[in-house]
Amino acid sequence: MLYNKIGKDGIKVSAIGLGTWEFAQTKAWGVGKIENYKKIVDYALDNGINFIDTAEGYGKSEEILGDLLKGRRDDIVLATKYSRVRQGFSYQNIRKSLEGSLKRLNTDMIDLYQIHWPKIKGHWSGGESGMEKKDYEDIQDSMEKLQRENLIRFGGVSNFRLHHLKNFNDEAFNVIVTNQVPYNLLWRSYDRPEISEFCVEKGLKYIAYSSLAQGLLTGKYSKDSQLTEIQKANVLFNEPVYGRAMKVVDVVKTIAQEIDATPAQVALKWLIEKELTASVLVGIRRVEELKENIEAVELNLTRDQMSRLEEASLEFWKPMPPQLELWLHDNSKQTLEKLGVDSSSGYS
Repeated sequence: MLYNKIGKDGIKVSAIGLGTWEFAQTKAWGVGKIENYKKIVDYALDNGINFIDTAEGYGKSEEILGDLLKGRRDDIVLATKYSRVRQGFSYQNIRKSLEGSLKRLNTDMIDLYQIHWPKIKGHWSGGESGMEKKDYEDIQDSMEKLQRENLIRFGGVSNFRLHHLKNFNDEAFNVIVTNQVPYNLLWRSYDRPEISEFCVEKGLKYIAYSSLAQGLLTGKYSKDSQLTEIQKANVLFNEPVYGRAMKVVDVVKTIAQEIDATPAQVALKWLIEKELTASVLVGIRRVEELKENIEAVELNLTRDQMSRLEEASLEFWKPMPPQLELWLHDNSKQTLEKLGVDSSSGYS
Protein backbone atom coordinates (compact mmCIF):
# COMPACT_ATOMS: atom_id res chain seq x y z
CA MET A 1 0.00 0.00 0.00
CA LEU A 2 1.07 3.56 -0.71
CA TYR A 3 0.60 6.22 1.98
CA ASN A 4 0.36 9.99 1.62
CA LYS A 5 0.69 12.72 4.23
CA ILE A 6 -1.99 15.20 5.22
CA GLY A 7 -1.50 17.98 7.71
CA LYS A 8 1.70 19.53 9.00
CA ASP A 9 2.48 16.74 11.44
CA GLY A 10 2.44 14.23 8.60
CA ILE A 11 -0.50 11.99 9.45
CA LYS A 12 -0.37 9.20 6.85
CA VAL A 13 -3.42 7.94 5.00
CA SER A 14 -3.59 5.02 2.60
CA ALA A 15 -3.84 5.87 -1.10
CA ILE A 16 -6.97 3.73 -1.18
CA GLY A 17 -9.53 4.62 1.47
CA LEU A 18 -12.73 2.84 2.44
CA GLY A 19 -15.91 4.84 1.94
CA THR A 20 -18.85 3.58 3.99
CA TRP A 21 -21.95 5.24 2.57
CA GLU A 22 -22.93 1.74 1.44
CA PHE A 23 -23.19 0.78 5.14
CA ALA A 24 -26.04 3.26 5.61
CA GLN A 25 -28.90 0.74 5.29
CA THR A 26 -30.95 3.20 3.24
CA LYS A 27 -32.55 2.94 -0.17
CA ALA A 28 -29.73 4.97 -1.71
CA TRP A 29 -27.58 1.84 -1.94
CA GLY A 30 -29.89 -0.79 -0.48
CA VAL A 31 -29.85 -2.77 2.75
CA GLY A 32 -26.87 -5.05 3.26
CA LYS A 33 -25.75 -7.70 5.72
CA ILE A 34 -23.64 -6.62 8.69
CA GLU A 35 -21.49 -9.74 8.46
CA ASN A 36 -20.57 -8.75 4.91
CA TYR A 37 -19.57 -5.26 6.06
CA LYS A 38 -17.37 -6.83 8.73
CA LYS A 39 -15.56 -8.92 6.13
CA ILE A 40 -14.94 -5.78 4.07
CA VAL A 41 -13.59 -3.76 7.01
CA ASP A 42 -11.39 -6.60 8.25
CA TYR A 43 -9.97 -7.23 4.78
CA ALA A 44 -9.28 -3.53 4.30
CA LEU A 45 -7.37 -3.22 7.57
CA ASP A 46 -5.51 -6.49 7.04
CA ASN A 47 -4.33 -5.35 3.61
CA GLY A 48 -2.93 -1.91 4.22
CA ILE A 49 -5.95 0.41 4.19
CA ASN A 50 -5.84 2.68 7.23
CA PHE A 51 -8.24 5.45 6.13
CA ILE A 52 -12.00 4.98 6.62
CA ASP A 53 -14.55 7.69 5.89
CA THR A 54 -18.17 8.08 6.98
CA ALA A 55 -20.64 10.88 7.87
CA GLU A 56 -23.41 11.56 10.33
CA GLY A 57 -25.73 11.97 7.35
CA TYR A 58 -25.07 8.46 6.03
CA GLY A 59 -27.97 6.73 7.74
CA LYS A 60 -26.64 4.07 10.13
CA SER A 61 -23.11 4.08 8.74
CA GLU A 62 -21.43 5.59 11.82
CA GLU A 63 -23.23 3.27 14.21
CA ILE A 64 -22.44 0.15 12.20
CA LEU A 65 -18.84 1.20 11.64
CA GLY A 66 -18.38 1.88 15.35
CA ASP A 67 -19.37 -1.70 16.14
CA LEU A 68 -17.17 -3.15 13.41
CA LEU A 69 -14.09 -1.24 14.58
CA LYS A 70 -14.17 -2.47 18.17
CA GLY A 71 -10.65 -3.53 19.10
CA ARG A 72 -9.18 -2.04 15.92
CA ARG A 73 -9.66 1.71 16.38
CA ASP A 74 -5.93 2.32 16.80
CA ASP A 75 -5.29 0.79 13.37
CA ILE A 76 -7.05 3.51 11.40
CA VAL A 77 -7.31 7.16 10.50
CA LEU A 78 -11.03 7.74 11.05
CA ALA A 79 -12.93 10.46 9.21
CA THR A 80 -16.51 11.63 9.51
CA LYS A 81 -18.50 14.73 8.59
CA TYR A 82 -20.70 17.42 10.06
CA SER A 83 -23.86 17.34 7.94
CA ARG A 84 -26.22 19.73 9.75
CA VAL A 85 -25.18 22.71 7.66
CA ARG A 86 -28.51 24.51 7.91
CA GLN A 87 -28.01 24.82 11.67
CA GLY A 88 -24.87 26.87 11.09
CA PHE A 89 -21.23 26.41 12.00
CA SER A 90 -21.08 27.72 15.56
CA TYR A 91 -18.84 25.86 17.97
CA GLN A 92 -21.90 24.76 19.96
CA ASN A 93 -23.64 23.28 16.92
CA ILE A 94 -20.57 21.52 15.55
CA ARG A 95 -19.48 20.19 18.94
CA LYS A 96 -22.97 18.78 19.60
CA SER A 97 -22.89 16.92 16.29
CA LEU A 98 -19.35 15.75 16.91
CA GLU A 99 -20.35 14.34 20.29
CA GLY A 100 -23.06 12.31 18.56
CA SER A 101 -20.56 10.99 16.02
CA LEU A 102 -18.07 10.09 18.75
CA LYS A 103 -20.74 8.11 20.58
CA ARG A 104 -21.93 6.25 17.49
CA LEU A 105 -18.36 5.49 16.41
CA ASN A 106 -17.32 4.31 19.89
CA THR A 107 -14.27 6.57 20.01
CA ASP A 108 -13.03 9.61 21.89
CA MET A 109 -11.44 11.38 18.92
CA ILE A 110 -11.98 11.83 15.18
CA ASP A 111 -8.82 12.01 13.09
CA LEU A 112 -10.38 14.07 10.29
CA TYR A 113 -13.61 15.97 10.97
CA GLN A 114 -15.09 17.50 7.83
CA ILE A 115 -17.79 20.02 6.95
CA HIS A 116 -19.92 18.01 4.52
CA TRP A 117 -21.20 20.86 2.32
CA PRO A 118 -21.05 24.65 2.18
CA LYS A 119 -24.28 26.59 2.39
CA ILE A 120 -25.81 27.15 -1.04
CA LYS A 121 -28.74 29.39 -1.93
CA GLY A 122 -31.18 27.42 -4.05
CA HIS A 123 -29.38 24.87 -6.23
CA TRP A 124 -25.84 24.53 -7.51
CA SER A 125 -27.04 25.64 -10.94
CA GLY A 126 -27.81 29.04 -9.39
CA GLY A 127 -24.13 29.39 -8.61
CA GLU A 128 -24.76 31.66 -5.61
CA SER A 129 -23.04 30.91 -2.32
CA GLY A 130 -25.06 31.02 0.87
CA MET A 131 -21.89 31.35 2.92
CA GLU A 132 -21.23 34.56 4.86
CA LYS A 133 -18.01 35.86 6.39
CA LYS A 134 -19.10 34.66 9.83
CA ASP A 135 -19.58 31.11 8.51
CA TYR A 136 -15.92 30.86 7.55
CA GLU A 137 -14.86 32.36 10.86
CA ASP A 138 -17.10 29.95 12.77
CA ILE A 139 -15.73 26.91 10.93
CA GLN A 140 -12.15 27.93 11.66
CA ASP A 141 -12.91 28.78 15.28
CA SER A 142 -14.79 25.50 15.83
CA MET A 143 -12.09 23.34 14.28
CA GLU A 144 -9.33 25.06 16.25
CA LYS A 145 -11.18 24.64 19.55
CA LEU A 146 -11.99 20.99 18.87
CA GLN A 147 -8.36 20.37 17.98
CA ARG A 148 -7.15 21.99 21.21
CA GLU A 149 -9.59 19.82 23.14
CA ASN A 150 -8.13 16.72 21.46
CA LEU A 151 -11.53 15.80 20.04
CA ILE A 152 -10.19 15.97 16.48
CA ARG A 153 -6.71 15.75 14.98
CA PHE A 154 -7.51 17.77 11.89
CA GLY A 155 -10.42 19.46 10.19
CA GLY A 156 -11.48 19.26 6.57
CA VAL A 157 -14.15 20.48 4.20
CA SER A 158 -16.06 18.71 1.46
CA ASN A 159 -17.48 19.98 -1.84
CA PHE A 160 -15.97 23.44 -1.25
CA ARG A 161 -15.18 25.27 -4.46
CA LEU A 162 -12.31 27.72 -4.97
CA HIS A 163 -14.41 30.77 -4.14
CA HIS A 164 -15.29 29.13 -0.83
CA LEU A 165 -11.71 28.24 0.02
CA LYS A 166 -10.46 31.75 -0.72
CA ASN A 167 -12.73 33.15 1.98
CA PHE A 168 -10.83 31.39 4.76
CA ASN A 169 -7.97 33.15 6.53
CA ASP A 170 -4.54 31.70 5.80
CA GLU A 171 -4.34 30.45 9.40
CA ALA A 172 -7.40 28.27 8.84
CA PHE A 173 -5.33 25.90 6.72
CA ASN A 174 -3.25 24.96 9.76
CA VAL A 175 -6.24 22.94 10.94
CA ILE A 176 -8.25 22.48 7.69
CA VAL A 177 -6.05 20.15 5.64
CA THR A 178 -8.34 18.37 3.15
CA ASN A 179 -11.20 18.94 0.74
CA GLN A 180 -13.28 15.86 -0.03
CA VAL A 181 -14.50 16.20 -3.61
CA PRO A 182 -15.96 14.16 -6.47
CA TYR A 183 -12.99 13.35 -8.67
CA ASN A 184 -12.46 10.84 -11.45
CA LEU A 185 -11.78 10.65 -15.19
CA LEU A 186 -15.31 11.90 -15.84
CA TRP A 187 -15.33 14.58 -13.16
CA ARG A 188 -12.64 17.24 -13.33
CA SER A 189 -14.28 20.30 -11.75
CA TYR A 190 -11.69 20.41 -8.98
CA ASP A 191 -8.79 19.56 -11.29
CA ARG A 192 -8.07 22.96 -12.78
CA PRO A 193 -4.91 25.08 -12.62
CA GLU A 194 -6.37 27.88 -10.52
CA ILE A 195 -7.69 25.62 -7.74
CA SER A 196 -4.72 23.26 -7.93
CA GLU A 197 -2.29 26.15 -7.44
CA PHE A 198 -4.27 27.41 -4.47
CA CYS A 199 -4.37 23.99 -2.82
CA VAL A 200 -0.65 23.44 -3.30
CA GLU A 201 0.06 26.85 -1.78
CA LYS A 202 -2.12 26.15 1.26
CA GLY A 203 -1.06 22.53 1.69
CA LEU A 204 -4.61 21.30 1.06
CA LYS A 205 -5.06 17.74 -0.19
CA TYR A 206 -8.01 15.99 -1.85
CA ILE A 207 -9.96 13.06 -0.53
CA ALA A 208 -11.50 11.79 -3.78
CA TYR A 209 -14.98 10.32 -3.71
CA SER A 210 -17.01 8.82 -6.54
CA SER A 211 -13.60 7.68 -7.79
CA LEU A 212 -15.15 5.20 -10.21
CA ALA A 213 -18.08 7.44 -11.18
CA GLN A 214 -20.53 5.28 -9.21
CA GLY A 215 -19.25 2.23 -11.04
CA LEU A 216 -19.35 3.52 -14.61
CA LEU A 217 -15.54 3.42 -14.89
CA THR A 218 -15.45 -0.27 -13.96
CA GLY A 219 -16.51 -1.03 -17.54
CA LYS A 220 -19.23 -3.36 -16.27
CA TYR A 221 -22.23 -1.27 -17.26
CA SER A 222 -24.21 -1.05 -20.47
CA LYS A 223 -27.58 0.41 -21.40
CA ASP A 224 -29.19 -2.87 -20.32
CA SER A 225 -27.54 -3.02 -16.88
CA GLN A 226 -29.61 -3.00 -13.72
CA LEU A 227 -28.84 0.21 -11.82
CA THR A 228 -29.30 1.37 -8.26
CA GLU A 229 -31.67 4.24 -7.65
CA ILE A 230 -28.81 6.68 -7.22
CA GLN A 231 -27.21 5.54 -10.48
CA LYS A 232 -30.49 5.91 -12.37
CA ALA A 233 -30.61 9.57 -11.37
CA ASN A 234 -26.96 10.25 -12.24
CA VAL A 235 -26.62 12.16 -15.51
CA LEU A 236 -23.54 10.10 -16.39
CA PHE A 237 -25.79 7.07 -16.80
CA ASN A 238 -28.26 8.94 -19.00
CA GLU A 239 -28.12 10.34 -22.51
CA PRO A 240 -26.76 12.53 -23.94
CA VAL A 241 -23.93 12.27 -21.42
CA TYR A 242 -23.76 8.47 -21.24
CA GLY A 243 -22.60 7.97 -24.84
CA ARG A 244 -19.79 10.47 -24.44
CA ALA A 245 -18.74 8.98 -21.11
CA MET A 246 -18.52 5.52 -22.67
CA LYS A 247 -15.84 6.78 -25.08
CA VAL A 248 -13.66 7.40 -22.02
CA VAL A 249 -14.57 3.99 -20.62
CA ASP A 250 -13.49 2.40 -23.92
CA VAL A 251 -10.01 3.94 -23.59
CA VAL A 252 -9.81 2.70 -20.01
CA LYS A 253 -10.76 -0.81 -21.16
CA THR A 254 -8.15 -0.79 -23.92
CA ILE A 255 -5.36 0.19 -21.55
CA ALA A 256 -6.54 -2.38 -19.03
CA GLN A 257 -6.17 -5.07 -21.68
CA GLU A 258 -2.67 -3.85 -22.53
CA ILE A 259 -1.40 -4.34 -18.97
CA ASP A 260 -3.60 -7.27 -17.91
CA ALA A 261 -5.53 -5.22 -15.39
CA THR A 262 -9.17 -4.32 -14.88
CA PRO A 263 -10.73 -1.02 -16.00
CA ALA A 264 -11.41 -0.12 -12.37
CA GLN A 265 -7.73 -0.54 -11.53
CA VAL A 266 -6.64 1.66 -14.42
CA ALA A 267 -9.13 4.42 -13.50
CA LEU A 268 -8.06 4.33 -9.86
CA LYS A 269 -4.35 4.39 -10.70
CA TRP A 270 -4.81 7.47 -12.88
CA LEU A 271 -6.42 9.21 -9.90
CA ILE A 272 -3.83 7.99 -7.37
CA GLU A 273 -1.11 9.55 -9.52
CA LYS A 274 -2.66 13.02 -9.30
CA GLU A 275 -0.60 15.48 -7.26
CA LEU A 276 -3.36 16.64 -4.94
CA THR A 277 -4.83 13.21 -4.21
CA ALA A 278 -4.20 12.04 -0.65
CA SER A 279 -6.66 9.14 -0.64
CA VAL A 280 -9.08 7.66 -3.16
CA LEU A 281 -12.29 6.45 -1.55
CA VAL A 282 -13.90 3.27 -2.82
CA GLY A 283 -17.37 2.07 -1.89
CA ILE A 284 -17.40 -1.69 -1.62
CA ARG A 285 -20.10 -4.36 -1.57
CA ARG A 286 -17.89 -7.44 -1.89
CA VAL A 287 -14.43 -8.30 -0.62
CA GLU A 288 -13.45 -9.31 -4.15
CA GLU A 289 -14.02 -5.72 -5.30
CA LEU A 290 -11.85 -4.39 -2.50
CA LYS A 291 -9.03 -6.78 -3.38
CA GLU A 292 -9.19 -5.58 -6.99
CA ASN A 293 -9.09 -1.95 -5.94
CA ILE A 294 -6.17 -2.36 -3.55
CA GLU A 295 -4.13 -4.01 -6.30
CA ALA A 296 -4.52 -0.83 -8.39
CA VAL A 297 -1.83 0.80 -6.24
CA GLU A 298 0.80 -1.55 -7.69
CA LEU A 299 -0.02 -0.88 -11.35
CA ASN A 300 2.53 0.75 -13.60
CA LEU A 301 1.04 2.99 -16.25
CA THR A 302 3.39 4.31 -18.92
CA ARG A 303 3.61 7.98 -19.75
CA ASP A 304 1.83 7.22 -23.03
CA GLN A 305 -1.00 5.42 -21.26
CA MET A 306 -1.44 8.25 -18.76
CA SER A 307 -1.51 10.72 -21.65
CA ARG A 308 -4.19 8.74 -23.48
CA LEU A 309 -6.34 8.65 -20.36
CA GLU A 310 -5.86 12.37 -19.89
CA GLU A 311 -6.74 13.14 -23.50
CA ALA A 312 -9.89 11.01 -23.40
CA SER A 313 -10.95 12.63 -20.15
CA LEU A 314 -10.45 16.17 -21.40
CA GLU A 315 -12.16 15.38 -24.70
CA PHE A 316 -15.22 14.26 -22.73
CA TRP A 317 -15.53 17.75 -21.30
CA LYS A 318 -14.93 19.77 -24.49
CA PRO A 319 -18.34 19.45 -26.16
CA MET A 320 -20.32 19.57 -22.92
CA PRO A 321 -22.58 22.49 -21.95
CA PRO A 322 -20.77 25.06 -19.74
CA GLN A 323 -23.18 24.31 -16.91
CA LEU A 324 -22.52 20.55 -16.89
CA GLU A 325 -20.54 20.53 -13.67
CA LEU A 326 -23.26 22.53 -11.93
CA TRP A 327 -25.88 20.27 -13.46
CA LEU A 328 -24.10 17.25 -12.02
CA HIS A 329 -23.95 18.81 -8.57
CA ASP A 330 -27.60 19.89 -8.77
CA ASN A 331 -28.60 16.43 -9.96
CA SER A 332 -26.72 14.88 -7.05
CA LYS A 333 -28.54 17.10 -4.56
CA GLN A 334 -31.97 16.28 -6.00
CA THR A 335 -31.11 12.58 -5.98
CA LEU A 336 -30.17 12.66 -2.32
CA GLU A 337 -33.36 14.50 -1.42
CA LYS A 338 -35.40 11.96 -3.34
CA LEU A 339 -33.71 9.12 -1.51
CA GLY A 340 -34.16 10.72 1.90
CA VAL A 341 -30.42 11.13 2.55
CA ASP A 342 -29.34 13.97 4.85
CA SER A 343 -25.69 14.06 3.79
CA SER A 344 -26.02 17.12 1.56
CA SER A 345 -27.98 19.50 3.75
CA GLY A 346 -25.91 22.46 2.65
CA TYR A 347 -28.79 24.07 0.80
CA SER A 348 -30.55 27.06 2.26
